[in-house]
Amino acid sequence: MAEKFGKTWWGEHWLRSLENVDYENRLPRGASYARNGSVKDIKINGNQIVAKVAGSRRTPYKVMVIVPPFFDEQIEALMSKIVVRPALISKLLNRELDPAILNIAEELGLKVFPKQWTDFKMQCDCPDWAVPCKHLAAVIYMLSREIDNNPFLVFSIHSVNLIEELKKRGIFIADHQKTEIPILKNIFIVNKSIPQGAAKKNGYKYGRRFCSANDVR
Repeated sequence: MAEKFGKTWWGEHWLRSLENVDYENRLPRGASYARNGSVKDIKINGNQIVAKVAGSRRTPYKVMVIVPPFFDEQIEALMSKIVVRPALISKLLNRELDPAILNIAEELGLKVFPKQWTDFKMQCDCPDWAVPCKHLAAVIYMLSREIDNNPFLVFSIHSVNLIEELKKRGIFIADHQKTEIPILKNIFIVNKSIPQGAAKKNGYKYGRRFCSANDVR
């Protein structure tokens, strides 16, 4: 049975955005290359994806895909919408990427998923005139598998690290602590320095100070 790409919601959407674009069956051929191990080396560095893809010649072809990064003001607009949604914050802190974040991004005009191949800057040193060629298509399929494993990649390839952006705004949780889900409109900041006796008097409970999302900066 052939390996399926786009097994998760995010991976599927990555490929769905490209399904109507093809040059003489390049996409299925690229999928075959991805399945048979022709993509020998793939590295993701910020918004740049570089890879080597084995083909008809002795040495692998060099492939590069550059995804347009989001600018600082776009990231700020996105995060300002996210931080007022405690449920989204809770999932992010649990390393879950809620599809609602895509809706927010689209409302702001941010193109998280490509709508056409020209949304990328792509190049391959093979002699094929088509863009994408089967080598580029193979890398796109392999990237969908990476997105299946880590949905946050759909934002990081636009130079957006959602967890780090939360930390910049004072919303974080230590790696060794268990994330707790906010109740209704409240989220909490752990403050272990406050004695339990004084905590109740000053609006704390068991060392946690409850505050609204608007209090978190």
